[in-house]
Amino acid sequence: MNAPCARCGKTVYPTEKISCLDKNWHKGCFHCEVCKMTLNMKNYKGYDKKPYCNAHYPKTSFTIVTDTPENLRLKQQSELQSQTSVKPV
Repeated sequence: MNAPCARCGKTVYPTEKISCLDKNWHKGCFHCEVCKMTLNMKNYKGYDKKPYCNAHYPKTSFTIVTDTPENLRLKQQSELQSQTSVKPV
């Protein structure tokens, strides 16, 4: 049986099928999530199982480490160690 298109949900027949990002697409439905530019196997970039053009591919940036209990414990331990004074002998 032919699988449904990941974008429109209609049946994708072998002559119009693009299999990419673990999904099946119509050639016309395989376009950028942002600008709707039609993509092909050579010019797409996948992110989170969705196709993007090179210009709209989501950029991954570094985030600040959150204050998890382990990080708070390490911060407190570092502060305690920095407060200890060394007595001369």
